[in-house]
Amino acid sequence: MSERCNLKALTAALCCFYHKNSVIGAKFSRDQFILDCPSEKLRKELEEELKMDCEEPRSHAWYHGSIPRQVAENLVQRDGDFLIRDSLSLPGSYVLTCQWRNTAQHFKINKKVVMLNEAYSRAEYRLDREGFDSIPALIRYYVGNRKPVSQVVGAIIFQPINRGLPLRCLEEKHGLSSSHRERLMSQERRNQKRLMGCFYRPSSSFRLKDRCGSQPASLNQVQERRHPLKAHQSESFLPLGQAIRGSDSQLCPKPPPKPSKVPLARLAHSSCPQARVPSSSSSNLTDTSCVSPRLAAPPQEPRQEEEVAGDRSSYHHAIAALENTSEEEDEDAGKDEEKDKRRKKERSSFQRPVIETESMFRPAEFDSRLLPLENKPLEMAVLKRAKELVLSHNHHSIARHLLMADCQVARILGVTPELKGQMGVSSGLELVTLPHGRQLRLDLMERHHTMAIAVAVDILGCTGSVEERASTLNRLILVAIELKDTVGDLFAFTALMKALDLPQISRLEETWTTLRRNFTQTAISYEKTLKPFYKNLYEGTASSPPVVCVPLLLPLLTLMERPSIAPDGVELWETSDQGCDIMLRHLEAARNVARNAQSYTANAQKILQGFQCDDDLLEVFKTDFQLRLLWGSRGAAVNQSDRYNKFNLILTALSRKLEPPSTTPTII
Repeated sequence: MSERCNLKALTAALCCFYHKNSVIGAKFSRDQFILDCPSEKLRKELEEELKMDCEEPRSHAWYHGSIPRQVAENLVQRDGDFLIRDSLSLPGSYVLTCQWRNTAQHFKINKKVVMLNEAYSRAEYRLDREGFDSIPALIRYYVGNRKPVSQVVGAIIFQPINRGLPLRCLEEKHGLSSSHRERLMSQERRNQKRLMGCFYRPSSSFRLKDRCGSQPASLNQVQERRHPLKAHQSESFLPLGQAIRGSDSQLCPKPPPKPSKVPLARLAHSSCPQARVPSSSSSNLTDTSCVSPRLAAPPQEPRQEEEVAGDRSSYHHAIAALENTSEEEDEDAGKDEEKDKRRKKERSSFQRPVIETESMFRPAEFDSRLLPLENKPLEMAVLKRAKELVLSHNHHSIARHLLMADCQVARILGVTPELKGQMGVSSGLELVTLPHGRQLRLDLMERHHTMAIAVAVDILGCTGSVEERASTLNRLILVAIELKDTVGDLFAFTALMKALDLPQISRLEETWTTLRRNFTQTAISYEKTLKPFYKNLYEGTASSPPVVCVPLLLPLLTLMERPSIAPDGVELWETSDQGCDIMLRHLEAARNVARNAQSYTANAQKILQGFQCDDDLLEVFKTDFQLRLLWGSRGAAVNQSDRYNKFNLILTALSRKLEPPSTTPTII
């Protein structure tokens, strides 16, 4: 990105653009919303509609009134397109129709009456968690903040599909007479009842075999570059005559034709075959995940169906099982029994993923070989025993023990079929990119920071001679080199480098000077190789090591689960001039992590093949052991931010005790 990204300025500008009663939007509504009109009467009628109260949906061109579902699906052509329509099954309710991942999505806008007191109440509209006083306020929020309308599907709306005729003409155009409307309403009610009946049947909840692909969630990006939504587009005033799209221009090619619809029964035994797309075609045609009842027609040159491992559920399987907000309907009501039988057979092998809410780390229940039932923080006997275990192994063995512990926590190795079914995927590297992988992300962040603190305690706990501390630094740097070059555990590598870069460690001038004198080659490797590589990792520009078993995860974890008070302070992308580029590189790297999860597992199995593990040393590297060692059996259950803040003070005190600050007066 050539220009400097000023995130605060962009946020302020968006807030101005999408604030209700926006001056910019009002000016546009008077001067530019009519470019071409079929008649003077219709022009005036639409003009009067759009001049209504801005908090009424009718005053916005993205509101299409009571149009059929199929018509709404045909109007949204590209990812990000959206419109609001009336629900035919629930009169008085609204439905958000949008396109995401080349598939039409329908989200019911829930209306709730909030009783403020006995005499006053107000209506509240919501899609996810946030509630709004009006439909336009809801649209301004999701468009202006580019926030997913559903955390499960990840759909983002930014391009309104505007009506070019008054609402009365739209109803007449689509033939929504009173009898026709009643017929559509009754049909949608029947479909919803059947859908709810299928939802509560254990083996027929979702269309699963029609899904394919394994891309990370929450990282769905628009598949082609489009112009950002302007302020006037957020208010959605549109010319009459035709629905002119804000994204269409001379630089944007005409969108590809919509795939034709075919009966679902014809594709009952297929698992979402994909058409061969020519190199010149739009990338929007490369992903045909079947989330909606719209199905693509069979290609002229069909590809052979790809085999999917029996113990692996794709990313779209997990998304489908968690999705409970999208409206769905079935086609061909006359063939329901036949299709239900086929679907039961296809779905019987799939298990709905489980959303974890509790940490995998349970220090109070940890069965330790080294710790007593009740222990105090930094108990000397346990510290001494752990030090002896580490000193009894060389840096090659220590690095492999760390790899084994990290693979168990990140669910790269030792994942049982039952756990795979609960996750919905076969590896934790895929789960961390999915919405229901939040608890695993939090656990990995806990492990990373706890490991860094434990390494700092190992250095500062050397209360003997400065040569002893220099020897400890030498051993840790050798382990870091082994993790980077041979083992390929970038998770543990960054934790060690983070510990060495702590201010309590970097200020030990005597210790680092002794390291340079006694272990010159190690000191040179740290300064010339490890530190630049560590910096490039977080900038997203580092070249990949020859073998990687556990990739770099912390930037992704921090982006997705940014704590209110970060233990490490401000992140690199928040202070660097290239912050936006850094974030985009990490998000793209996360896609590759999920896509190559199986190769990371194969690399870890190859590295650890034939390795003889010391169970006691492996326990030292487990997070449950480290939590109890650092904070005691009682303190391990205290709030995380409090634990980190208190231990930061302890590290500072230990560091100053080893090498007191200089008291030499400064000469001016």
